[in-house]
Parts: sequence; structure tokens; C-alpha cells
Amino acid sequence: MFCAVYRLRSRGLKLERDVVQRQCSHGELVFMQRLHDPRPGRSVMMAMLVGADGESYVIPVLDRARVTQIRGKGVLIAGIEVQPRGRSMKNIQADRYRQTWWCEPQPVPLHDARGRTPAGRDQKP
Repeated sequence: MFCAVYRLRSRGLKLERDVVQRQCSHGELVFMQRLHDPRPGRSVMMAMLVGADGESYVIPVLDRARVTQIRGKGVLIAGIEVQPRGRSMKNIQADRYRQTWWCEPQPVPLHDARGRTPAGRDQKP
């Protein structure tokens, strides 16, 4: 689903309302399982905001994401923001911070980054 996403924290600390409103990111919101557990509510989820190319992240990924509220025009998603720092010989190093996203569904743009019209949209001559 194409969304406008507002990040409510920076390095784990809450941001002021006016700062949040100025920093809006747009992209395809993807909410999926990272680790499956057959017991209800036990799977580890992740949330991503993917760019128009379908491969790059617009903002850092949320690990252990969970929908905490659905209200009015949007959805509140909380989790752990993973900001990669670099790679060592054995693993990827990353900083992890608490993060919350306010996500508002938006109309899909008429043209994606490659200039094509998304499926289901009619082109006007």
C-alpha cells in the first residue's frame, strides 16, 4: 500500500510535533513476517517503506514491528529501527533504536520512477 510515513522518533527519542510534520517520507509500505512461529501472535514481523524502484528503502527498516493503533486516517506501527553502520568479517553491524511510524495511505502516483503507469490506472491522451 502506498503511504506517507512520519517517523515519530530520532535515535529513540520522541520528536516534537512540528519536526515530525516536516519530515514525511512516501513509498510502498510492506509489512511482513521475518521469523515464523505457528502460535498466533508469536511471529516476528518487520515493516519497510520501499521506494519507486521496488528495491531500495526510503527510511530504515523496522524490526519486531507491530501495529499498535488504527485510528482515523492512519495506522501507528512501533518497532526497532535498524540503521546499518558497516560490515565486519562475521556480521553486519547496526545501531538499533526504538521507533514509531504514523502511516497514512495515499493515492498511488500516476507514474512510477521508470515513467510507467501502475497497473489499474488509465492514461489520459
